[in-house]
Amino acid sequence: MDAFPRTTTDQNPNDVVFTPVEWARDIVGFFQPSGTCLDPCRGESSFFDELPEPKLWCEITEGVDFFQFDEKVDWIISNPPYSLFSRWLDHSLQIADHIVYLIPVNKLLSSLQKLHKVYRFGGIAHIRYYGTGRDAGFPFGFPVGAVYLKRGYEGPMEISWYPAAAPTQ
Repeated sequence: MDAFPRTTTDQNPNDVVFTPVEWARDIVGFFQPSGTCLDPCRGESSFFDELPEPKLWCEITEGVDFFQFDEKVDWIISNPPYSLFSRWLDHSLQIADHIVYLIPVNKLLSSLQKLHKVYRFGGIAHIRYYGTGRDAGFPFGFPVGAVYLKRGYEGPMEISWYPAAAPTQ
């Protein structure tokens, strides 16, 4: 049983930020996941609809709790709840070899403890920058990126830009 159960009645309203379909389509197309894929917080299905088969999902508002999901998967791709991000990351690192989360980049990069966990896992292989949260209608203006964590990764971290977010010369 989850030590910190969340229900729809105590859900943090700031965690409910739906990913634009075009961003989800670009993320899945860019990273090209294969094998078993999981969207751990399906929401309105922006990512889930784009993922290749076989694919699985969790969604707390539908009674499927990610923290109780314990199957190994090849890929996790989603937009996780930010108020639970540290705990969410810990669980993700246990069950997946490839993780792509659309997050305010500072959620990961501002904590040495999180960076050490990621380092032990493998590392950040890529960050694809999408603009600010406001560009997607999120309630914040922090830079948002699809951060790709890869088990056992030892190469350099790459950065790319979603075309609409690319800086102009």
